[in-house]
Amino acid sequence: MDSIPQSPPDDQSSVPSSVPADAQSAVPAARSGEKYRTLHGFSAIKDGVKAHAVESGGVPLFGKPAWLRALPPAGAGYEFVRRTVHQHGLATVCEEAKCPNIGECWNAGTATLMLMGSVCTRACRFCAVDTGNPHGWLDSAEPQNVATSVALMRLRYVVLTSVDRDDLPDGGAAHYAACIRAIKRLDAGIAVEALTPDFRGVLGDVECVLDAGAEVFAQNIETVRRLTHAVRDARAGYDQTLAVLAHAKRHRPQVLTKSSLMLGLGETDAEIAQTMADLRAAGVDLLTLGQYLRPTVHHLPVMRYVTPQEFERYRAWGLVLGFRECVAGPLVRSSYRAERALAGNNVGLASTPQTTPETTPETTGTVAPIQVHWLGRRPYEPTWRAMQRLTDERSADHAEGADQLWLLEHEPVFTLGMNADRAHVLAPGDIAVLQTDRGGQVTYHGPGQLVVYPLIDVRRAGLGAHALVRALEQAVIEYAAQFGIVAECRPKAPGVYVAGRKLASVGLRIRRGGSYHGLALNVSMDLEPFRRINPCGYQGLEMTDLATLGGPSCVAQVAAQLAPLLLQQLTRRGTWRANGSC
Repeated sequence: MDSIPQSPPDDQSSVPSSVPADAQSAVPAARSGEKYRTLHGFSAIKDGVKAHAVESGGVPLFGKPAWLRALPPAGAGYEFVRRTVHQHGLATVCEEAKCPNIGECWNAGTATLMLMGSVCTRACRFCAVDTGNPHGWLDSAEPQNVATSVALMRLRYVVLTSVDRDDLPDGGAAHYAACIRAIKRLDAGIAVEALTPDFRGVLGDVECVLDAGAEVFAQNIETVRRLTHAVRDARAGYDQTLAVLAHAKRHRPQVLTKSSLMLGLGETDAEIAQTMADLRAAGVDLLTLGQYLRPTVHHLPVMRYVTPQEFERYRAWGLVLGFRECVAGPLVRSSYRAERALAGNNVGLASTPQTTPETTPETTGTVAPIQVHWLGRRPYEPTWRAMQRLTDERSADHAEGADQLWLLEHEPVFTLGMNADRAHVLAPGDIAVLQTDRGGQVTYHGPGQLVVYPLIDVRRAGLGAHALVRALEQAVIEYAAQFGIVAECRPKAPGVYVAGRKLASVGLRIRRGGSYHGLALNVSMDLEPFRRINPCGYQGLEMTDLATLGGPSCVAQVAAQLAPLLLQQLTRRGTWRANGSC
């Protein structure tokens, strides 16, 4: 089950799964990890995971940090929704799964309803929803009942989630769509977020839900690639979720796509950054990050408690990589304050990112209006042509937000500057050689290298070519210093060097007052192709990369951390500031 948010128990006893009250009363003797028979006649396992010996490792079972203590729910809005839910026998994930944010969300007129019953056909090792095989059972009256429930609770934003139903031919997609349409028939102004199963990766079933009219489509990736097999059911998958999300964005570009990541299961910073980058490359608009909490002793242990400060840092990474919003905090769950996800303020969490070198550019005036875009891995020539088109289409009165930083990796390619001597290409072998319109001689781009393209109106920004080059170089020098790497630039040889070896290359073009091409920083790559050329026109010039020098090896992590430094350097040298100067 990969779409229901796991919830923090008050102790390590079993946490009630999302089972309607009548079903729970029918199985009072069921303990966590034991089988029971549901009212509909099929068997299920309480809390989703069979009882077994407690796993060793992880943090102690008791003594959670102070930042994981949620305030008790209260407020007029909360009380109204609570009374309505109880009087009409409605079931919400918020209450049944004991979500810590129930008071805040219900007071804001947002709730999460669960469709297609309370028993999931999957058994993810983080989730406390009961697991079993419903053998095709569905409540045909549920679409109308869901719409009525939304009306009774006076919701303006509703999240519809569900168990996985692999027993149904379409995974329940048609039923899901019927529920969305029923809500929209009742009141088209109610915003619907569909937090769906992955439908076994069948894209036609994904389209069925998308075509029903939801404003937001969500599918949770849950954890990083390395941990997916241990954390999620074998029928789920990291690439399967990415494919579902990417197709959703292609099929309905106007629908916002969303995913969620649990932290504290043993993932590394590099893996977190890579997962963020993979989601952005799939076109995901919104991301939530929260702390994994062990529902019962039969579930996966917590390997670490992520601090609020770390969540702030990860949120900053997400924003740099281009998410419209990255909601991050210890108690954040998939649907936490979903209606505010585009407010740009971490949905109002009390602890929000501070203005530090790792978040926003430090300036006393107006921050440079530069959009940052993570593009993933792209072939060189189409990207170059796209930069040319953007530069050519600029107008004198273009919007202030038109300046952009593109961050990406390239497929293997050798590129020549406008005045490059082809004699510097020694033995290209099977790697293509492209003549470009940038400055400089010859260089190599390939996987493991972070490429940064500043697409800036240098006239409006008050940036000359020299200042732009220095901004790129200095950002890399400052970034390398964070890992104890002493780097430098050279007056007549653009780029960044460490002990005589080249770490980063710079090659720019200014056309019609706009810059393109830019910086190539070696992160963790096969450096052999550099030996097939005279890099930057220098015979015998040695190359190096960050990983070799003791720095990070994940390109996405470097992109997330370097981009704020680039913005700082550009802002300090430019005239975007109200009273600034070059």
